[in-house]
Amino acid sequence: MSTPTADHAPQPELAHNYFYHRLDNGMELVGQRMPSLASVTFGVQLAAGIKDEPETDLGLTHLLSDVLFQGTETRTVRQLTEDFEAIGARKGGETGTEFARYSAQIVGNRLDRALELIADVLRHPTFPDDEFNQMRAVQLQEIRRRDDEPMRRIFDLVRERFYAGTVLGRRALGLRETVERLTPTALRDFWRARYRPEGALLAIAGNFDWDYVVARAGELFGDWSGAAETVAGQTPQPRRDVNIEIHEGNQEHIGMAFPFPKYGDPDYYAASVVSEIFGGGMTSRLFREVREKRGLVYSVASIFAPNGIYGAEFLYAGTTPEKSHETVRVMLAELRKLRDEGVTEDELARAKVQLKSELVMRGESSGARMGALARSWWFERRLITIQELKEAIDGVTQEQILRLLRRFPPTDALVIGAIGPRTQDELIGDALSE
Repeated sequence: MSTPTADHAPQPELAHNYFYHRLDNGMELVGQRMPSLASVTFGVQLAAGIKDEPETDLGLTHLLSDVLFQGTETRTVRQLTEDFEAIGARKGGETGTEFARYSAQIVGNRLDRALELIADVLRHPTFPDDEFNQMRAVQLQEIRRRDDEPMRRIFDLVRERFYAGTVLGRRALGLRETVERLTPTALRDFWRARYRPEGALLAIAGNFDWDYVVARAGELFGDWSGAAETVAGQTPQPRRDVNIEIHEGNQEHIGMAFPFPKYGDPDYYAASVVSEIFGGGMTSRLFREVREKRGLVYSVASIFAPNGIYGAEFLYAGTTPEKSHETVRVMLAELRKLRDEGVTEDELARAKVQLKSELVMRGESSGARMGALARSWWFERRLITIQELKEAIDGVTQEQILRLLRRFPPTDALVIGAIGPRTQDELIGDALSE
C-alpha cells in the first residue's frame, strides 16, 4: 500500500466498526469500535525493537521502555505516576524483536487524558540520571535472575542457535556487560533516531468515537516529524544442531525448535492448528505421549512463534536427568510421526474448536483486540475481523497440514538445546538418527 498524504490516501476496505487513517506525517491509526464495552485500550507502536539496537548496546530497548516513564519536560516521575493513577489507567511499555509499543487501558471517558500522557512520554522524555541508574540496576537484577533460572534460559539457548548470526536471536534483556555500559546519552540517541512518526502506528480498540480519536491524534502527534532508518532484515538459515549446557542439579530442561511459517504466510493458520494439536494443551500429542502415558516429564508444551521475518515452532520439556534420554527419544518419534502422517480428523476438529473458543474469549477484551489489530496491520497491512479468523481456522484441512509439513519438515533443521547434568551422548545418543 502506498503512503501518500492523508487527504489523498486511498482508504482500505474495512468491515463495520473497523477504521483506518493516516496523518500527514506518516503516522497511521487503526481501530475497532466495540460499543458493548466500557473500556478502551490503545497502543503506539514504533519501529524500535530489539533488532534495531546497536550491537554494542544490547538490552537498550528494554531499558528505554522503562526510562521513558521516569519523567518528561513537564512532569516528574512522581507526577507522571499520579496522573496515570488519577484516571485509573493501566499503562506500560513493552519491547519485542521488531517493535516497541506503549499502551494504556482506561474507561472510555478518560481517553483524552490517557492519550495526552502517552504522547508526553513518547515525545518529551528527559532521561533523568537518578531514575536511569535505578532502572538499569533493576534490569541487571532481571538478567541475573534469568541467568540463574534454567527454565527461562533454555529458550535463549535454543533461540540463539536457531537464529544464529541474525538479530532475531538476541536476548530481550540484553547481556550484563552491554547493559552495564549503557548511558542516558545512548538511550537518548536511539530515541531521537527511531521514535519517529513515519511508519508508527496507533491502534485502538473498545468504546470510542473514531472522529475524536483522529482529531486528538492530529493535535498530539501531528507536528511530530521524521522517519526511522530502515534496518535491513536478516534471514536465518537454521540447520540441525545440538547445544548442551552442563548444569549440575536434579532437573533437565530440554528445548527444541524447527522452522515454521511467519506472519502473512498462506499456511499461518494451518501452523497454528498444528501447534495446538502437537503441544497446545492437555489433549495434545506431547502431553498425552510424553507425560500422561509414560510419566516422563513434569511439563511439556509447544509454542508457535511467528514473526515478520522467519517463524519457528518451539518445544519445551522439563524432566529429571534419569528420564531425559527417553523424553528426547519420544519427542523425536512424535515429530517424525507428525511429519509422516499429519493429523487425524478428530484432532483437527478439536483444535479448531479450541482455537476459535480462545478467539471469542480474546475478542471480549479491548486489550487483546488492540494487540491483534496492531499485529495484523504491522505485519500484513490489513485488519482481520474475528469472523475472518474463525473462517481461516475452519478452512484448514488435513491435506493443507500435510503440505505444510512437507514445506517445513520438523526434523530437517531441528535445533536441540538442553540445560542439566547430562552430556550430549547421554541425553540424545543415537536418537537423531533413528
